[in-house]
Amino acid sequence: MVSMRLLQTVKKILESYSIVITTSLLLGMFFSSSIAFLAPYSTPALSVIFFIIALQVDLKQIIEYFKDFRLIAIVTSLMLIVFPFVIYYLTNWLYPDLALAFLILAAMPTAMAAALVAGVIGGRPSLALVFTVVTSLLAPVTVPLVIQFAAGTTVAVNSIDIFLSLGKVIFIPFIVAEILKWLWPKAVGIIEPSFKSVSMVLLGLIFMSTVALQADAIFSDLSGGILVYLVGLFILFIGLHLIGYFAVFWRDQRDRLTVTVCLTYMNFILALYLAQNFFNQPNIVVPIILTVLPWSILVIPFKFLVKKLNFFPVQ
Repeated sequence: MVSMRLLQTVKKILESYSIVITTSLLLGMFFSSSIAFLAPYSTPALSVIFFIIALQVDLKQIIEYFKDFRLIAIVTSLMLIVFPFVIYYLTNWLYPDLALAFLILAAMPTAMAAALVAGVIGGRPSLALVFTVVTSLLAPVTVPLVIQFAAGTTVAVNSIDIFLSLGKVIFIPFIVAEILKWLWPKAVGIIEPSFKSVSMVLLGLIFMSTVALQADAIFSDLSGGILVYLVGLFILFIGLHLIGYFAVFWRDQRDRLTVTVCLTYMNFILALYLAQNFFNQPNIVVPIILTVLPWSILVIPFKFLVKKLNFFPVQ
């Protein structure tokens, strides 16, 4: 009985996004020399995360949503093409040091946790899952092209390498997962309860190893630069919440809330992976690491505004 309760407690801890990310951040900063060796394993870890997500995706449900092709096309275009360019040029004008970091963040697909966040604030989790899958599968093509066209004149961008790298961690896991679901659906169902715990542990390892590699840069810039990065990130995320909600003004409130979540809560772990492997500079990687703060914190006031203050009118 005691061991069962202990296992349940450990499982709850491992499935807590806040606990895992906070612990990973602290361990990466204060034990960097002991943890940095994990960095080369970020690629297989990220591949496994996408593989686990793909195992949970019902492609038939995804295809059903394509009956509303207009919504899917508009939101996906805004997320993967329009917003990255607008955010990059605006940031480059206001504060160039953050421009490339913000471009990478803005170009990312929807985060894996978007469906959960959508459910918490009253959106449609199933629709959020559609955007997660669609944008993730398109990202290996759109991300290198967007970065090339937006910032190719200021930084060296190897579009083909970025495409191959993202394709390796996204396309292959999705294909393998679909084959396994087709061949052994019962086996997938048996191991499904462990999916979230395993995903969170791997996510924590990726985050922790990346933080460890940048720990010196973070500590050396705790006075001024970090504060500027945080202010910029919070402004970015607040702006994305507002723009995301009004981007599909003709839809009902649940759809608008879902689109807000999908446009705002990007896959920053994938952004970390990309920055660490192709743009490994403190002024790029550190802001992306700090993204975890507005990403996690702003869910709370957003939910409060939606549920309590009725900030967004019901339609």
